[in-house]
Amino acid sequence: MRKTWALTRILLKNGTGPFAKSGKSGRKFKQIVLPLLVVVALLPFMFLIGNFISALYKAFEPIGQEGAVLALGLALASMIVFMFGIFYTISVFYYTQDVEHLLPLPLKPVQIVTAKFVTVLVYEYLTQFIILAPLFVVFGMHSGSGFLYYVYAVIIFITLPIAPLVLSSIIAMAVTSFSGIARNKDRFRMIGGAVAILLSFGLNMFIQRTMNRAMKPEQLQEMLLGGNNSLVDVATRSLPNVRLAAQALLKGAEFAGFAWLVLFVALSVLFYLAFALLASRFYFKGVMGISETAARRAKLSGSQLDKITSQQSAVAALVRKELRILVRTPSYFLNCVLMAFLWPVIMLIPMMTQPDLKQTLGSVRTLFESSGSSPFIPAIAVAIVMFVSGANATASTSISREGAGFFVSKYVPVPSRSMITAKVAAGMLINMAGVVLILLVALVVLHIPPAFALAMVPISFAAVLFTCMTGVTIDLLTPKLVWENEQKAVKQNMNSLFNMLVSVAGAALLFGLVVSLGLGLWSATALLFVVLAAADVLLFLLLKSKGSVWFDKIEAS
Repeated sequence: MRKTWALTRILLKNGTGPFAKSGKSGRKFKQIVLPLLVVVALLPFMFLIGNFISALYKAFEPIGQEGAVLALGLALASMIVFMFGIFYTISVFYYTQDVEHLLPLPLKPVQIVTAKFVTVLVYEYLTQFIILAPLFVVFGMHSGSGFLYYVYAVIIFITLPIAPLVLSSIIAMAVTSFSGIARNKDRFRMIGGAVAILLSFGLNMFIQRTMNRAMKPEQLQEMLLGGNNSLVDVATRSLPNVRLAAQALLKGAEFAGFAWLVLFVALSVLFYLAFALLASRFYFKGVMGISETAARRAKLSGSQLDKITSQQSAVAALVRKELRILVRTPSYFLNCVLMAFLWPVIMLIPMMTQPDLKQTLGSVRTLFESSGSSPFIPAIAVAIVMFVSGANATASTSISREGAGFFVSKYVPVPSRSMITAKVAAGMLINMAGVVLILLVALVVLHIPPAFALAMVPISFAAVLFTCMTGVTIDLLTPKLVWENEQKAVKQNMNSLFNMLVSVAGAALLFGLVVSLGLGLWSATALLFVVLAAADVLLFLLLKSKGSVWFDKIEAS
């Protein structure tokens, strides 16, 4: 156990955020200030969540179903931990270079995996805090819960992500255990990561279908009117650990609450023990030789050689290089490229699992006929596009991905302006591909008017260009060039979060502008395009005048 905790401390110190170790006072100051800035930036979002929870509580309390709010919040947090856990476990367990250094050490597989599991668990705490903190506080205030409720809430907060994270880890181990038979390890890591993510989506769909088919509408209505928090069992039917946690909080003042809490903690421990048993058998099998690679030699004909060595635009060559690196590097592919194409899938999951929801959303077309909702439609659409593209790490980590090899870029006989343009263009291509798929899903499933879908293409282009230029600007100013593996360059890079916050703030300003002016559908659409285009021009001029200066000041140290 002592070796396990020692290794856990080392992994956390070599990570990022408040746990990372730094030898320079400036960096130490940054590691303290940046998390505080992130918390301050997320406070408005958490405040909105708290208001929403408060409204739900007031709606369910008269019929005696306020416990369903708690159950739904815990279930949502568990599903988010599960989805993020797929990315975290694949990256931390297999894609980090420390694996090669740990294998020769006198450590058992279960010790290595436990240390990595705890490392991922710490990051999951930061993720679920955004939802569970307002949930526990608002519910406790409305229900008038005592001190024991908050003690139980802290215990549940610590143990809740264990079960979904174990499921994510098992899926990751099951997929990567076949790496030994793969010739091209890098390609297998990309395909295996994609398969693991698809399996997680499949499991999510299965759970939702199970919950929807568990009870007929008549039974659900009868239970709803029956009170006594009977909806808790329905909301947590496919998540037994969440049901135990919800009951422990609801009955915290009774001995039954303590019994539910003990059962919940015991179930979480059983999940971990099962994970440790599987890890001791399969982890080394999946991680051995994971960094090896292979290549085929091929003779090139004269025409093929001429095609490869033909003269082309410097920007086009740099864009092609950026895209190839993004596609061929597993960590970059999963966290940058694949993420752009997951949003349409995320949109389709609730529609595929809930036929009634599909019929309800199919009537969205009627909103275009209502004058009162006209300005909201393009504003919401632009907000979605800006959030999706702003959350993508392709542009906001474009400089950081160079790492210690950034100095090579300064010796290449290509203007730094061309390199910056190529990085913006690479982010544009990936994000626009994902946005176009979202528009196609909205066109087919939501039945939005084709004219509006076509109008959204240039607006989306302007919005994506804005987020890509802000991302590259942020990464030019504060690049993260010191990292041990590609995962830290993208997943543990605060620039991605800052770009997302800038994009969300921009979307909020545009939304407020359009709604306050009370414009019609097409007037609001035109205004959004004009404002975004103007912002793009200003950012372009900024990068044109200052981008090369910022680029030349960067030092890969």
